[in-house]
Amino acid sequence: MTNRTDVKKKAKDILEETLDREAVIVLTRISEEMQLLFQAHPEPSRDDVERMITGFFLENGKSEQFISDWITTSEEYSRTRGLNTQDLPKAMLSDLGVFRFMSFLKDKGLTDEQITIVLTGAVQQATSDNL
Repeated sequence: MTNRTDVKKKAKDILEETLDREAVIVLTRISEEMQLLFQAHPEPSRDDVERMITGFFLENGKSEQFISDWITTSEEYSRTRGLNTQDLPKAMLSDLGVFRFMSFLKDKGLTDEQITIVLTGAVQQATSDNL
């Protein structure tokens, strides 16, 4: 099993090697926007989340079919994780944040493996910060 510190260090190394200062600022902005969204909607309804997700993707030029498919996939993924209906909206909102990070990193040229390491490192950092 890989040591948590090793994954966090590897994630940091990947970000430092591949992203410039502007990209780090964008990632920080995405994180802050998602935190504000969660603070503004601590117990969002399914309809609220669907409106937020739809609005985000429409602003970014995605088709209605893409949005519908994305929402369906997020719901199905949440159910496979064993989440109940009450937790589904928060999970979908969380999925939007992960999608935004992943898309940005992919656009910056990171490989799927690098993105996985970065996201794993971020999760480990977040969980260690909350302990």
